[in-house]
Amino acid sequence: IERDPFGKVLLKAGVSASTIREWCKDPQVTFGPIAMTRSLFDTLEDTDADWCAALCTMIAGSVKGEKKVDVDAEIAKLKKQLEAYQPLEEAVLAIQAHVPPKAKAKAKAKAAAAPEPEKPPLRKGKGGGDASGGKGSGK
Repeated sequence: IERDPFGKVLLKAGVSASTIREWCKDPQVTFGPIAMTRSLFDTLEDTDADWCAALCTMIAGSVKGEKKVDVDAEIAKLKKQLEAYQPLEEAVLAIQAHVPPKAKAKAKAKAAAAPEPEKPPLRKGKGGGDASGGKGSGK
């Protein structure tokens, strides 16, 4: 493992030599944020060396024991963060509840009584002159 170029990459990435030796037997490995169990060889099949090394590092990290999380402390921390948004929630609710004042009846009547602007008269036919359709006498 120490003499193999890819083995050196895995060792440098933090995968232990004993884990690499165990992986040579194609074990079932559990990995990922949503734990899934698959054959190691099937997981790494058809991947480039850099992607394979990244997957190996992730799988090796999943093998190590996960640290215990104090759920009650995490819930208390999240509730405190939610309380910080209380003024924003109240402001949003106030904006959503706002009803604009109704327009006065006089303004509506005035707008309805305003005459439309006068349009210029339409011209009939194309241009002026006689109906011969020519361009002029050209004298």
